[in-house]
Amino acid sequence: SPVLAMAGSDEDVADLRDASHCSVDAAGKAHVQVDWFWQTMRDLGAGERSMVLQFVTGNERPPLTGFGALEYPFTVQVGEHMSAGSLPEAHVCFNQLVLPAYASAGVLRDKLMTAVREGREGFELY
Repeated sequence: SPVLAMAGSDEDVADLRDASHCSVDAAGKAHVQVDWFWQTMRDLGAGERSMVLQFVTGNERPPLTGFGALEYPFTVQVGEHMSAGSLPEAHVCFNQLVLPAYASAGVLRDKLMTAVREGREGFELY
């Protein structure tokens, strides 16, 4: 389907990353969890990528003119206030994903996909 193709390519992941804002640590480097998120996005299948995109932005496909056209940039940040066992939170109105400080990329992927598939506990609308 065109929806999966549009959100599913490696080029779309690269475009999303280029247009995104990401939180950094005290040294000014991206948090390791942010790097793990992008690795997860590259590793996911097209359908799962579309689900993540919908979880964070409310749309399962990118804007026709690319992710740079989003009213609020796609943002990935680490929520220092969150426990490492929590599901990620999505603030759809601001295209913002907040990740706990997970201990591994595998935990991040599992928690992200749980939140995307069924977890509405961390889903907030403003």
